[in-house]
Amino acid sequence: MDIRIRHVEPGDAAAIHQMLVSGHTVAGTMRVPHAPLSSTEERLAPKDGHTILVAEVDDDVAGFAELLTHVWPRHNHVGELNMIVTDAERQGQGVGRALVDAVIEVADDWLHLVRLQLFVWTDNTHAIRLYEDCGFTIEGTLPAFARGRGRFLDAHVMGRVKDPVSV
Repeated sequence: MDIRIRHVEPGDAAAIHQMLVSGHTVAGTMRVPHAPLSSTEERLAPKDGHTILVAEVDDDVAGFAELLTHVWPRHNHVGELNMIVTDAERQGQGVGRALVDAVIEVADDWLHLVRLQLFVWTDNTHAIRLYEDCGFTIEGTLPAFARGRGRFLDAHVMGRVKDPVSV
C-alpha cells in the first residue's frame, strides 16, 4: 500500500471531519461526539505553530496528524504530537506509523525540536505500542486527566527527547 504524506488542504475538511466524529476517534481523544463541520474547518485553518499533515491512500484521506510548537523562547524546543487519527478502515495498515514518522522528520530535520511529547489514554495499548516503537517513552501517568465514556480517564505523558547537542 502506498501512503503519501502531505500538508492539509481546505478540501480535506469533510474527510477529516468524518474521522474526528467517528467512535474510535472520540474514544481515543479529547473529542466529543456530534461536533459540527465548522469546528473541523476551524481546526484545520492555518495557524502559527501548527503543522497539520494528511496521509493519502489511493487519493483518499486516510489519516491526519497535528504537531503543535510554541514561540516562547524558553519552550520553543518542544513540540506536542497533539493528534494522530486514521480512518477506521485503514487502522492497522501503517497509516498511523507513516504519520508519526513524518511528524518526527519535521520535528527533527526542519524544526530542530529537542523534545516531542504527547498524551495517550492508559488503556489505548495499540497507540502506546506505536509511540514506543517510534522512540517515545512513558514519563508519567495523570490520574483522572479527562472525562469520557461516563468515567474519568487516566492518561500517560509520553516523550521523545533528543540530545540537545546533536540538534
